[in-house]
Amino acid sequence: MNKKVFVFDLDGTLLTSKEGITSRTINAIKTIHEKGYFIVIASGRMYKSTKLVIEKYLPFLDKIPIISYNGAYVVSHSGEVIFESDIEKDDAIEIIREAKNENIHVQIYLNDELIGDNDNEEIKQYSRHSGVDYKIANNLEEYILKSYNGPTKVLTVAKKEKLDIFQKKMISKYEHKLNIVRSFNIYLDFLNKNSSKGIALKKLSEIYNIDLKNAYIFGDSENDISMLSLSKIHMQ
Repeated sequence: MNKKVFVFDLDGTLLTSKEGITSRTINAIKTIHEKGYFIVIASGRMYKSTKLVIEKYLPFLDKIPIISYNGAYVVSHSGEVIFESDIEKDDAIEIIREAKNENIHVQIYLNDELIGDNDNEEIKQYSRHSGVDYKIANNLEEYILKSYNGPTKVLTVAKKEKLDIFQKKMISKYEHKLNIVRSFNIYLDFLNKNSSKGIALKKLSEIYNIDLKNAYIFGDSENDISMLSLSKIHMQ
């Protein structure tokens, strides 16, 4: 396929600080779409939340591939799940315990649901940010153990300085089996080691026969590095 390829992150890239997309940006993407170019949305958000943003601001992109959860859940243009990966239950429980020992808020994403065991301001703020409801479990560790599969993602939330220290500690201990990456200064994501936006884009390139070296890839955060590095054309 010789079509031009455009890959867009959402938060901090298409979405403004007020969590909307400007009419200028919408019109630009609509023009790209009308030219028949290949478009991918690649977000760290839940699939449900990513779809909500597209439906609200970019409804004309109703048949495009979507990368969500930083690459842990990938859906084709027709809505077929083509890749999904979970964190091993034991690994997820270890991260939850590590976060709680540091008095850091932690929440999980399982079967495209947002779940916590503390109904605090952090999970309420994230719920508002993502536009999805959340569920409160009595105990996250027990909830995971009773579930059929492990969580798609574990997220910790704290002030930047505290999360800087926590991130270094977690990478030193778990980098060999988890992908640990910032999506915001206050958000630290934990994913299966085989999940990233870059890995997801490679899978899409094989399915759709697209050229990533000449793709226009837009991103602004640490979780975008893996996909930005695939292209010779870096758009930040």
